[in-house]
Amino acid sequence: MTAEWTFLDHTFRIGEETLPYVRQGLNEETAQKICEIIRDIAEVDAVAITDRQTILGYAGLGCPFMVRHQPILTRATRNVLATGRLRLVASKADFECPIAGCPCPLQAAVIAPLKVRDQVVGTLKLYRTHRNDIPGMVHRLGAGIAQLLSLQMELAEAERLRELAARARLEALQAQIRPHFLFNTLNTVLMFSRTDPDRARDLLVKLAVFLRRALTVRDEFIRLEDEMEYVQMYLEIEQARFGDNLRFRVRIDPRAFGCLVPVLTIQPLVENAVVHGLAPREGGGRLTVAARVRGGHLHVVVADSGVGIPPELRQEIFRPGVGKGMGLGLSNVNQRLVGLYGEAYGLKVRSRPGRGTLVRLVVPLRRQAVQPAREEPAR
Repeated sequence: MTAEWTFLDHTFRIGEETLPYVRQGLNEETAQKICEIIRDIAEVDAVAITDRQTILGYAGLGCPFMVRHQPILTRATRNVLATGRLRLVASKADFECPIAGCPCPLQAAVIAPLKVRDQVVGTLKLYRTHRNDIPGMVHRLGAGIAQLLSLQMELAEAERLRELAARARLEALQAQIRPHFLFNTLNTVLMFSRTDPDRARDLLVKLAVFLRRALTVRDEFIRLEDEMEYVQMYLEIEQARFGDNLRFRVRIDPRAFGCLVPVLTIQPLVENAVVHGLAPREGGGRLTVAARVRGGHLHVVVADSGVGIPPELRQEIFRPGVGKGMGLGLSNVNQRLVGLYGEAYGLKVRSRPGRGTLVRLVVPLRRQAVQPAREEPAR
């Protein structure tokens, strides 16, 4: 078999055998399987896959410091993560490992970036045990496998986002038309029907419009003005129940009304602030929703003066499946933003126990026609 056919055969087999694992996303389990597949097919002594901070998978000749879960040590790998360019390492010294006298037997490597939508998300490393021992085929194989894995990851990410969008719509309905939300609102209507029939009728109309809107959400993006109308409706319904314990202000930059935002990203943040921030606080508190255009981006802030997020939960709130309401709401919105725009656009959260929580959302500007400004008074 010629070198060219060997290269094509190795690349095809690796692509075919790794695809089921790449589709599951890049994590420690899938990365380990991928490393083992590449080691068994390619003519290399060891294989490693990293994300941007840690070693996810490693297979081949052992190095005591090249184990899963460990942070990336070598400057050579960090350089590839920073530049996004493939690097050939011809000698052990070129790895620039900080471990003095490291007994690692690996002497040369191809370190190739893994990219999703042009963002470096990790590295693939093919190792050899002899200096200057990176044949042309191994060089090409490292570059080719990295490109193949990157493409597979990008396709898997696109599929995941499609599934996430569909699940987000379902979760939006489940979260916003929760039985206890309907039960509490209808109880409030019943109470007002005895003391203030006009207000009861008005609340029923708001509830009907709110539910109709939730059931007819189809688009992935929506004008900020329309999203804020939905937020306003939700707050007015909840204010009927909480009374003076819920005071809110909505402040929108006139230039922001025509901007497009992912549908149902702001309302879940507001709901989290009401249900988990203000409702548990004796006497309630104030909620502020503000949006402005700055530097080619739309900045949205949801701030409450509620109970805050407990310190033990701050590192967990973006992990899917943690808790109810807050864990699911924030993690879902954060995943959608990161999936659409990249890691830099994840939610930013600041919180102090007993003082409140501030959640910041930033998205690139996408515009429709700008509508006249309007600001709701404090309530």
